[in-house]
Amino acid sequence: MEQSEIRSVLVFCGSRPGNHSCHAALAATVGRMFAERGVALVYGGGALGLMGEVGRATIAAGGTARGVIPRFLKEWEVAEPQCEDMTVTDSLHTRKAVMFEQCDAVLALPGGLGTLDELVEVLSWRNLRLHAKPVWLMGERGFWDPFLALVRHTVETGFASPDILSHVTYLADTDALAAHLPRA
Repeated sequence: MEQSEIRSVLVFCGSRPGNHSCHAALAATVGRMFAERGVALVYGGGALGLMGEVGRATIAAGGTARGVIPRFLKEWEVAEPQCEDMTVTDSLHTRKAVMFEQCDAVLALPGGLGTLDELVEVLSWRNLRLHAKPVWLMGERGFWDPFLALVRHTVETGFASPDILSHVTYLADTDALAAHLPRA
């Protein structure tokens, strides 16, 4: 997909901040970059952790943030009160489908099991040729190294086609992300 065609990016990331402040700083930088480049953020709508960081940074920089949160998590994850475009769904499954429909690309920042679940599902859909949207990984301190090693391991052991390796792109830094987005 051409960088000029990227109008919205779905960000999967943690509802916790992680143990290193670099992760929150990265999430905030990504949010500001989206706003500066006119790219809408699609995300889980929570106010906590990296999810809150990326959402608030996008909004504070004058960008568009589209939150999607399931009803049962609305209070638990504390829906971001600054996000004016918030969709409340009936389930996690619906949340993922709604978020995915609203995006042109997917970016996974560091996160926990929910982030991994969302990322693996999107990669599975890509592997099954249900979409051709770019899927990117970005994180500090080698966060995605074990995941990428596991994906390579599934290929090496014959459980996945080598094609899967081309379905996900690791972005080393925000400059690499910027190269995939419309120019400011």
